[in-house]
Amino acid sequence: MPLGKLFMLASLIFSLNQAHAAFTGLSYEVVGTSDVGTTYRVYANFDGAGDIMQALYAEAPFGISLTSSSGFYQDTFGSFLPTGINPLLYSSFPNLVRDSWLTIGQEDNAASDPVAQVGGAAWNSGVLSFESGGDFIVNDGVGGSVYVLPTQSQAIPDVDGRVLVAQLTTTGNWNFVCNIQWRDANLEVSNETALQIGFEQTDFTGLSYELTGENTTGAGFDTYRVYANFEDPGAQLVAVYGLQDTTLSIVTSGSFYQDVLGGALSTAVNPLLFGTFPTLQFDSWVTIGSDDNTGSVDQIGIDFVPFEAGGNLVVDNAVGGTWYILPDLEPAAFPDAEGRVLLGQFTTDGIVDMNLNLQYRASSGANIQVAGATLTFPVVTPGCTEQGACNYDPLADFDDGSCDFLSCAGCDDVNACNYNPQSVIVDNTLCEYPPNYPANTVDCNGDCINDADQDLICDEDEVPGCTNPDADNYDASATDDDGSCILAGCTDPEAQNYNEGATEDNGTCEFLIVGTQGCTYGDATNYDAGATLDDGTCEFDCSGGGGCAYDTDGNGLIGSADLLVFLSLYGQPCAD
Repeated sequence: MPLGKLFMLASLIFSLNQAHAAFTGLSYEVVGTSDVGTTYRVYANFDGAGDIMQALYAEAPFGISLTSSSGFYQDTFGSFLPTGINPLLYSSFPNLVRDSWLTIGQEDNAASDPVAQVGGAAWNSGVLSFESGGDFIVNDGVGGSVYVLPTQSQAIPDVDGRVLVAQLTTTGNWNFVCNIQWRDANLEVSNETALQIGFEQTDFTGLSYELTGENTTGAGFDTYRVYANFEDPGAQLVAVYGLQDTTLSIVTSGSFYQDVLGGALSTAVNPLLFGTFPTLQFDSWVTIGSDDNTGSVDQIGIDFVPFEAGGNLVVDNAVGGTWYILPDLEPAAFPDAEGRVLLGQFTTDGIVDMNLNLQYRASSGANIQVAGATLTFPVVTPGCTEQGACNYDPLADFDDGSCDFLSCAGCDDVNACNYNPQSVIVDNTLCEYPPNYPANTVDCNGDCINDADQDLICDEDEVPGCTNPDADNYDASATDDDGSCILAGCTDPEAQNYNEGATEDNGTCEFLIVGTQGCTYGDATNYDAGATLDDGTCEFDCSGGGGCAYDTDGNGLIGSADLLVFLSLYGQPCAD
């Protein structure tokens, strides 16, 4: 019976169909790096107390596939399972601790009840391949398994909920596809299939820099070192180059310090002279790995004259140029413990823009070129560096022209309409005042300061005069009536057309006549005894010689001449 079916039958025996804890996936960690590769450990993770891992297995269609782009390290004294590894040999054979193997919880032969394995022909063939440094791939109907019994302590997760399932040492990428069987505290057995985990390595990860000294050769001149960074500890940087279509440039906004005893390459620097000539240690140069004359860096085709004069280093011609090392002859061309290879030292008072093209040999043996790797240093914080500005940034080390002297500037004159006691910058040229200040008649809101009659016309702007449109002397420009209006009309209250608004009588008064009009003089020839109002129509007959009392000039008529005589004698005593 296939092994997978045996495990499934066991699961049926112990299953109680109850809810159980969870398997939470696979994980890995890096446990070390050496000249044989990087060592990884892979774990199965659980989150329940009482969980137990039982098997790591393969059976079609769920196979095991453990592959690497550069093979797995297999020590002479190692084995497919850690049951063949004696930790007492580590001191004599240090690489034994890097051996690659599969397991369940166990990492050497110290366990009294060890992990075991069983499988068919495909499984055994896969073991041989793996132990020869190749891949381990099994996906047939018989399959196989690495397993422990539920009573074995190594099957129990550690304090972090992990059970170790593999150790892998490789210089390249790796990928692991597998299946596991486990049991929870309720004795319910579960199978997790087609699990996958791996590591894809990126050899070159970019350029970086570090500041190694400030004001080293003078005020403002700082010293930096630039590195190429690798994740592959077996990568070897062999050249930095430039061509017509693949420019190499190291450009500063200031200048590079070049010591008279230094050179364009680090190999020109003798550290024994630092005591006598201390500035030599801050010389600007390029390299691959080494930082003095103990290195083996060389160059061809590069014009270093402008660079050695404190200027820029540019390679962009058809012939091109490079600084390089011979493969395997410069130990410093391999990444250091931090994954870095030194590319140069630069002492400058400016900002450096760098564009480099690299060639390196990967641990797999492939020669890889990286064109257009860029870096700018130092990393500056742009901002306003003028302390008097509204947006002054004390952390800014590069003025980007953004200084603002307006947004926080203000007027501190209490008489101004825009008086601002909180102004950071006092600028009284910004002060705003009412119209005609200081002889202003309105305030900042445009309201009158003085307006006795509350007519919204300031007292200072009032125009006296006649404001009555019906008056004879109406003044359209007048805003304040001064009582000078002249209005002609009937001023007699007894008149029928009395005008109470009239200021001057114009003789137009009309009166209502009451009674019968006629001649009321009895001596008149037309005397009307019924008349109550004399209307001036009386007539007198002075003919017949009878004499007429009112005909003073004796012409037989009573007229104006008679009246004038009367008026001239009015008030005189009568003669006898």
